[in-house]
Amino acid sequence: MLKNSKQIMILINSCREEKDIGKRYRFLEYINNLLPTELRIAIPSIITHDCVDVILSSIEERLSPPIYELM
Repeated sequence: MLKNSKQIMILINSCREEKDIGKRYRFLEYINNLLPTELRIAIPSIITHDCVDVILSSIEERLSPPIYELM
């Protein structure tokens, strides 16, 4: 897990609360640029609110430690 992953998770939550798609897109680009190159996601040039949510969820998954099922 990254050292700054908690801060990135806070930024993700703030981005989800934003209503303006232009601001959400810029926020998403900022968050994506904070990630190491190997974790970055290719962001399409035409984007919707749903697309932003899917990408944010994907970033959250990449930052979260794996959860193993206990039997």
